Amino acid sequence: MVFPFFALFLQGFYCIYKVARKKYKTVGARVIRLVLGIFYITLSSFIIWLVFSHPTITLSYIVYFLSIPMVFIGLAAIFKGFMIEVYSPFYRKANILIGFATLIVIIIALYIVELNFLLSLTSLILLLALNGIMRSGLYLSEFGLSLRDMKNFKYVFYIMDNFIIYNLEEDYNR
Repeated sequence: MVFPFFALFLQGFYCIYKVARKKYKTVGARVIRLVLGIFYITLSSFIIWLVFSHPTITLSYIVYFLSIPMVFIGLAAIFKGFMIEVYSPFYRKANILIGFATLIVIIIALYIVELNFLLSLTSLILLLALNGIMRSGLYLSEFGLSLRDMKNFKYVFYIMDNFIIYNLEEDYNR
């Protein structure tokens, strides 16, 4: 329940951001989006508060909830580095190392979460960000782009979002 409602929380802020940036032409659409964004934030905050306000749930559960999908992120980094040969060798090796480091730090963070919650949470968040950066470099290397130029970073989301790129590339190679 935590992850979908956290995503809904972020979606609420995105709705309010779009209203503030005047992406909608009519006043009615702006009002509806603003109310929808506030509703998303309120609903998700309430549900997350209900989950974490239970007396038997401690702050360490945040680390437990965060570590579950990070195991899959670490495994995906390892498997992508070993299996897909389209990417540059540097990013493949870096993703394999980051994947193993993610799995090791998850185990350590789970052991010390009761002793030092803040260190466990910070290390997992930093590794999550590092995984995102390395995965971005991996995707960009497939098209000969680099992370050194920050304007290439916007292409990462286009590459991950659109399967059409792969279809066009296959048609081009034929």
